[in-house]
Amino acid sequence: MLRAFHAVLALALLVLAACASSNGSPGIGEISPGDANAIRLRHLDAVNAARMQHDLPPVQLSAELNAAAETHARDMSIQGRAWHFGSDLTSPRERAFRAGYRGEIVGENISEGTDSDLVVLKTWLDFKDTRDVMLDPAARGLGLGWYRDATGKTWWVQVVGQ
Repeated sequence: MLRAFHAVLALALLVLAACASSNGSPGIGEISPGDANAIRLRHLDAVNAARMQHDLPPVQLSAELNAAAETHARDMSIQGRAWHFGSDLTSPRERAFRAGYRGEIVGENISEGTDSDLVVLKTWLDFKDTRDVMLDPAARGLGLGWYRDATGKTWWVQVVGQ
């Protein structure tokens, strides 16, 4: 019962945080390098709260999947489009392998825009295809990466692995 309460509380906090914004703007402010751990841990907690609601085991952050996600976020910015192929036509699986991840890839969620990490996560949870990646029963690893370009657009990548 306490576990279910914590899951509901975490999701409620996620929704409230996603609705809140600084200065009334839906976008994000600067993300400093020091914010990376806090953003990733907040993301992990919210994903695991959603998984808990479906009686799924938690996922763990993976340094290799984080690296693959960061690399792809920067590459999407260079390409000027959010899509699942690298500029060298690599797939999420190939990028994860290059980063040292030796498990299989469940899927990759991507986004571009000025939304905060919490708004992006809420959007991914609201859509079946992206939600299914996060709620895959075989998932064990999670990576999150982003790149903010000179125009202020942020490119988000989430990689989920087994």
